[in-house]
Amino acid sequence: MTPNTRTVSTVRNKETRWEYLADWVLFEGGRKTVAGCLVIGIAGIVGALVFVDIFAIGPNSSAAMIFSSGLASGVVTLVTISLSINQLILSRVFGSITQLTDRLEGARDFRQHVKELAGVSSTPNDPADFLSLVGTTLRDRASGILAMSDSSDWNPSREITDALQDLVEYGDNIDAELERNAKVTEVLGVVLGPQYAVNMTAVHHLQNEYHASLPEAARTEFQAIEELLESIAIIRQFYKTVAIQQDFATVSRLIIYSSLLALLTVISLTLIYRTNSITVPASILPVVVSVGIGVIVSPLALFVTYILRAATIARRTVSVGPFVPP
Repeated sequence: MTPNTRTVSTVRNKETRWEYLADWVLFEGGRKTVAGCLVIGIAGIVGALVFVDIFAIGPNSSAAMIFSSGLASGVVTLVTISLSINQLILSRVFGSITQLTDRLEGARDFRQHVKELAGVSSTPNDPADFLSLVGTTLRDRASGILAMSDSSDWNPSREITDALQDLVEYGDNIDAELERNAKVTEVLGVVLGPQYAVNMTAVHHLQNEYHASLPEAARTEFQAIEELLESIAIIRQFYKTVAIQQDFATVSRLIIYSSLLALLTVISLTLIYRTNSITVPASILPVVVSVGIGVIVSPLALFVTYILRAATIARRTVSVGPFVPP
């Protein structure tokens, strides 16, 4: 097929183990789990460097000063960041009656359009079920065009049949990747790639290239398929907004909780140091300091992991239509 009619049948394009690992760290992995791995890694590195005497944490070291000044101010800064995130979230959910009405009407019109394309009496509220409906409708519409060639004199070209087969598999794969009541981020991950845009461009090209030879019913179905692919573009932009708002609301709360624990840990680590002495046995001091630093960096670890996912979502959904940046 020519580049203009290239279609894809899959919803994910990860091929190597490194890509799977990177995707788990940046997007798919639970943020608390990723943050926990980061905290354990930092605590382990600090413990190892203390064990080989690269880091000095004894009574005559500068550890007490670091705990009492630098780390304490860093924890307070993270609390300030959390408040800023909350302000950002609140600015998105507030609105006048007119603005809220427009949002409601826009969502209602979109759901009505999908309902008509799917030929159902109503569309589901669950994000996964809604996207699944779009995927299965896309599959059924593409299968319907293929069935026309078996029940009529119309003999479509190989280019059309190959593209329709890919669209059938693409719709099937969307449905297969979804689970009921899945988190919005999990639903978003199914359509995070550029596959919908590639297929949208191919369908538009086929409509123009074979317009004269297509039966009227096939033209109608191709138009419906293009509109379904366009609806995927809208769905993923909306789910992106919801997912990022939910993540920011969650991380702001977690930062507050973990910052209180981190601040208590900073105070505790500072107070175990006295002039030329410490209040705990020297044998367990490396463990105490390593674990303490792990607790202190936990708010930062949470912040980093959630921001990484938000940045990843923003980067992969920068395009709304068929123009896909490399």
